[in-house]
Amino acid sequence: MAEPQAGPLAAQLSAWALQLRFDRTPRAVQQAIANCLLYNLTMALAVDEAHDPLGRALRGIADAAGPARLFGGRGTRGAADAAFINASLITARGQNDTHPEVVTHIGCVVIPAVLAVADLVHATADRVLDALVVGYETIPRVAQQLAAETTRRGFRASSLYGSLGAALACSALLGLNATQTRNALSIATNLASGLLQTWTDGSQEWRLQIAKTSRDGVHAALLARDGVAGAEFCLEGRSGFGAAYAGQTPVLDFDGWCAPEMVFKPYPGCAFNQAPVQALRDLMAAAAVDAAAVERLEIRMNPADAGYPGVALHGPFESPSGAIMSAPFMLAATLLHGMPRIAHFESQQQRADLHLLSQRIQVHPSPAVRPWTCELELRTYAGEVHRQVFSPSTPFRLDWKQTLTLAADVAKEWPSNQSAGKFQHLVASTEGVESGRLDLAGLGRVVYTT
Repeated sequence: MAEPQAGPLAAQLSAWALQLRFDRTPRAVQQAIANCLLYNLTMALAVDEAHDPLGRALRGIADAAGPARLFGGRGTRGAADAAFINASLITARGQNDTHPEVVTHIGCVVIPAVLAVADLVHATADRVLDALVVGYETIPRVAQQLAAETTRRGFRASSLYGSLGAALACSALLGLNATQTRNALSIATNLASGLLQTWTDGSQEWRLQIAKTSRDGVHAALLARDGVAGAEFCLEGRSGFGAAYAGQTPVLDFDGWCAPEMVFKPYPGCAFNQAPVQALRDLMAAAAVDAAAVERLEIRMNPADAGYPGVALHGPFESPSGAIMSAPFMLAATLLHGMPRIAHFESQQQRADLHLLSQRIQVHPSPAVRPWTCELELRTYAGEVHRQVFSPSTPFRLDWKQTLTLAADVAKEWPSNQSAGKFQHLVASTEGVESGRLDLAGLGRVVYTT
């Protein structure tokens, strides 16, 4: 991998990104891209039109005609609007791949942007894979020194940094030169946005944020292709991206690889709640626990995890958005039903039994607990005390077999009557990716049809 040259950070990052090639990456990167494709596309196809009024609203305002296909046989749009709609579908369950260090969802932004532009330019499979590597490798590098501070200030990392990586990925797919790609990156810094208040209020902007971010990446690359110039010092300038959002200059580290660090949510809902849900399921597997017998359930989480907007909130919630972020809600669903399912958020967010039980569940910050792990203490009315620790070295980092098992379980919720056979076709189209073989035509037959 070539070392970046001296000069403005945007120029360094753009030049570095353009020399990335899927077939020159380590096997771990290639396997990670395969995992991410299978996982994210499985989530997109699990969205049931009958229970998705927000998705219908988003599609209604993104109606530019064009050749880019929509997931699930929903028609076609212009590339930017296709990215917008398809990104909203991938993220609809709140079940996304995540880079844990910067707490940023990448696939829901980059994959729909790249696939939409691929339709626009009739890209080959190898070009698509190159572009995906660009997106997955650049977003964490921009975010790594800034994300903690931007999150503290109330900005959502996925939508703040995602547009930059999507713009670089689309630039690579369009064959832009280094100057054009730098311009695309600069344009994307002006489009980046997204606030965390959506989680505190339980409102619906969170899905719009991801949709807009993917679309902004496409727009930035297309504008740069057509000659729009961007600020040369867009990242480190006195009024640039780093200073405006974090009050500091970004530091780009080009060592190592980021894609293999991606983790996957086993359950719909907030990333930080995955560990408590898994810990409770482990506890319930080891000891028979009747939800009615639970007097109190205490969750100890890292302060950054416990303090993330929405995590410690209790219901009742007026929409699924608040429930998706609430650890007490997700754990109440686990106690009552064995695990949280998307139906608990879609149709049961106001159910009295879930919210009554969630009042007995409390979240506590503890500096002794590592990020993405937790400690549970469950007390029953009979005086029994059960404790469970969830603290693997790399929580929720999955290999291909584990990703396949997780995706197969989600595919059971696909609305299609032929979901089992369709899922096997999706697997067949993506399982060769780790060897550089993406069946783009086969993928299209699965992803873009009903």
